[in-house]
Amino acid sequence: MRGLASTLAILSLAIPTIASLNPDTHAQHPFTSSQTQTQEEKLVQVERYDDQQVWRIDWSDHSAVNKRQIMEVIELLDLDVWHTTRSSIDVRLNAQQRAIMGNIVSPALFSPFITDLQSLVDLSLDASDSHSDDDHDLGSPEEEKAGKRDLDEVSSRIFEELLKKKKKKKGGKGKKRPQPSIPPIKIDPFNLTTIDTPFHDNFHPLKEMYKFGKTLIATFNGTRGIDIKELNLGKTFEGNIIKGWSVKMHPDQNGTNPPKDPNPTPQPIPEPDPEDPEPTPEPLPDDPEGDPTPGLSLLNKMKKREMHGEDEDLDGVELEFVVQSGQHGREWVGPSSALYFLHHLLLRATTEPNSDAAILLKSFRFTIIPQINPDGYAYSREKSRLWRKNRQDVGGKGNCLGIDLNANWGYKWRASKATACSEGYGGKEAFEAYETKAISEYLSSAAERGNRVRAFVDLHSYGQLFMFPFAHSCDDFPPDAEMLMEAGLGVAKAMRTQQGEGYEAGQACDLTYRAPGDAIDYTYGVTDVRWSYSAELRDTGTYGFMLPPKLIRPTADEVTAGLMYLAKFIYALEVNPP
Repeated sequence: MRGLASTLAILSLAIPTIASLNPDTHAQHPFTSSQTQTQEEKLVQVERYDDQQVWRIDWSDHSAVNKRQIMEVIELLDLDVWHTTRSSIDVRLNAQQRAIMGNIVSPALFSPFITDLQSLVDLSLDASDSHSDDDHDLGSPEEEKAGKRDLDEVSSRIFEELLKKKKKKKGGKGKKRPQPSIPPIKIDPFNLTTIDTPFHDNFHPLKEMYKFGKTLIATFNGTRGIDIKELNLGKTFEGNIIKGWSVKMHPDQNGTNPPKDPNPTPQPIPEPDPEDPEPTPEPLPDDPEGDPTPGLSLLNKMKKREMHGEDEDLDGVELEFVVQSGQHGREWVGPSSALYFLHHLLLRATTEPNSDAAILLKSFRFTIIPQINPDGYAYSREKSRLWRKNRQDVGGKGNCLGIDLNANWGYKWRASKATACSEGYGGKEAFEAYETKAISEYLSSAAERGNRVRAFVDLHSYGQLFMFPFAHSCDDFPPDAEMLMEAGLGVAKAMRTQQGEGYEAGQACDLTYRAPGDAIDYTYGVTDVRWSYSAELRDTGTYGFMLPPKLIRPTADEVTAGLMYLAKFIYALEVNPP
């Protein structure tokens, strides 16, 4: 390091001057929609990322003090942090910011891995534009008439074709390229009787996500005792409704007989490679086949906690398993994966009455909140692909908008040095954001609904991590850490077994560099949701937040395997212990 303390002092004085040289560097301009705008005018207003790159800083050999100093520089410059790990941090930079960071961090530790950010965005936009309106029958007539093109219409086939075309050298001899084949029969994406619906092969606007939820109700409600309902959990600053879907299976309805065993055991997840170095959950002594249930050591620890009054009696209490996603607008694969998981659960439970899904739905109420930040998500799709925060007016200089939702939850919250224009701005106080306030009220009012939220999983991207509390500090160690770690290791293994992609499990503060205000800190530390986790989905940086549609289904498939493992782990430990 090059005298970071003195550099910080100089930067604190120089930042206003640096900003004045390029006043648009961090400016956020609220967008007011108008139906009279032409397509050309709309395109002009879409934010561009020319001259911007994503750099990875290797800080594996830096002390905690030096890491903190680097983060202070990043906060002073209002830089956009994409991802952090123990060994590195990914940051989006323009040319001016790269010059400043180059004087702070050794060039040997500082290198780009996305060298042309706008080109990556353009590939998505070009692929979307190359679709005709006839290729998708999902939008409303008004949207079709206006010619509105959403960023989500990036099919895997066209994305790959554009990528090849961009890399191809000029000056060829005019050899004709084969035309991609187009399926002659269109499949209704809202035919939810199969998991192969093309809905899961594209990203979708809010309207279509909400239509998907309504179609789930129309398709499955009342089938084999399924009770699924739509939840309106609150409104955002811009007036959008935060929606969720809650489902439970009642075995004594619609002529479906309950299973012979009143407490059946879900089938084990197939064991992965036996040479895998990660530990597996210890099998129970009477289970020679190695069912992935918690071992006696954990069961004994839980009994000791109960004897000392550290746990509530769960008999007769409906247990709820909540999956939330979309805190950051630009992280599109989380909402898609949440909807896929819900769809999978319903299909398996209704078509296979003795399946794991059916057993779990009879034991837990699953509540899925696929998009907690509808304002930020819509803005990311329509105007600024990398928009992170919500769209709330927070005042302050520059008329900047938005709060980072995952820095606004009320457990040991504290204000950061980030300005209101920063992507990591956590607000002036905890729960200032409409969205965090609404969901916290839902989570904390479980007793009024006659149940108890027992598990909470918050889906993000990217990084391929599965983490338990606490995120704000490793000095705050959860008493359930051993159980949380054992379950997390099993989840990571189940996800890797499904698709071959590696996921790392551990405590959030250890695997990432987090500020206070994280959702899982609140759910575990305040609402006492024992099984609280945050998941960072694909990938590890190749696409970052701009994961192509071809990776939606594989990502959602491995997330589903992980969530099923976690639910089975909790079932074996708390619902049907040996």
